[in-house]
Amino acid sequence: MATRGLEVTRSIREGIASGDYSPGSRMNESELAARLGVSRTPVRGALSVLAVEGLLEYTPNSGYRVRSFGSSDIQNVYAVRANLEGLVARQAAVNGLSDHARGTAHRIVDETAALVRMQSWGDTVRASWEKLNHEFHEVLRDAAQNEYLVQMIRRTDEIPFFGLIRFQWYDAEYMRSAHEEHIEILDAIINRQAGRAEALETEHVYRSGRRLARQWQLIEDRKKPSSDASAVGM
Repeated sequence: MATRGLEVTRSIREGIASGDYSPGSRMNESELAARLGVSRTPVRGALSVLAVEGLLEYTPNSGYRVRSFGSSDIQNVYAVRANLEGLVARQAAVNGLSDHARGTAHRIVDETAALVRMQSWGDTVRASWEKLNHEFHEVLRDAAQNEYLVQMIRRTDEIPFFGLIRFQWYDAEYMRSAHEEHIEILDAIINRQAGRAEALETEHVYRSGRRLARQWQLIEDRKKPSSDASAVGM
């Protein structure tokens, strides 16, 4: 896809993530083109891409609409995910960490601590933290030695809207808090405290979901006065 097409796709995707294009709203090509200052061609391509990603729904003779996804969906996803991740931590504690896994986990914690000490936030810091956060939880999943359990967790990552907004609305303070929770979870696993590890990890994931749900609820509340508008720009 040409650079202009990529830019249009990214712009619309970000608009969906921020709630600018509310769930259920119709994506009118002409209005989007005028809004973004481009022709309809890159808009048409972008809508097709976003439909493949699962962010839009296409209906013949009606066109594209933003897939409906609300704060209650986020809560439901995390209700499942929190318990699954808690079970991962329990099994990791029961199995114990190999020397390699323990070294990797400590390296991740140390690198995250360095990010926290910067006391700043931006795209670069967020990208680094997202990577480290992913690596930390992958260490635990590997240690759980239960591929069926891991597959269930990864199915939640495949929910299009969930994946889009998962790392929205985080900041340096949240990163610090998550880092401290990682330290406690790792301590429980290393000391083979299965019940404590499960409880800490379950709460850790639950808090993350609660934060996302609350933020998305704010967007839903903001959109309520214009909820009857069916087309973008109305």
